[in-house]
Amino acid sequence: MATPATTVTIIAERLLQSKIVRLLEETGASGYTVVEGSGKGHHLTRTHERPSLVRDFDIVRIEFVMTDGEHAREIAQQIADTFFKEYSGIIYISPVEVLRPELF
Repeated sequence: MATPATTVTIIAERLLQSKIVRLLEETGASGYTVVEGSGKGHHLTRTHERPSLVRDFDIVRIEFVMTDGEHAREIAQQIADTFFKEYSGIIYISPVEVLRPELF
């Protein structure tokens, strides 16, 4: 049977990845996934077809899932408050259902 949960997706510059991951680990996220990204937004287009001179400005997608939705939203807000006043980035939160909820 599926269990309700919350997915938090963070799109950020690679230079923030280790800091965001550290915050996730310190605030109780039991796991996360990091995927290299490309795309277009308000600031510019980032693509894998054109290598960047500085890899720190490439983007990554960091996702984590928690069965405690309120805690997930608190972590997301802390990330936004800590990093996205000075750096570009976006966070979105989605309701999901998970199997094997003991992993989350």
